[in-house]
Amino acid sequence: YVMILLNGSVPIAFAGTEAPAAYGELISIGGLGQSVNGKLSSTVAEILQTKLSIDGSRFYIKFYDVE
Repeated sequence: YVMILLNGSVPIAFAGTEAPAAYGELISIGGLGQSVNGKLSSTVAEILQTKLSIDGSRFYIKFYDVE
């Protein structure tokens, strides 16, 4: 299952500026790890850049792996 919530009306400051940025939390029931997280981060960065014009250096993802 995948659930996405976008809220564009909340101001966010990232790296000292209010240029477009994003914060996300990715929660998985198993399957996360250093290699997988890197691939997911790259994919998310590409989507943010192409769909929302958010530079790949202006987002943060918090990964949770739960049992």
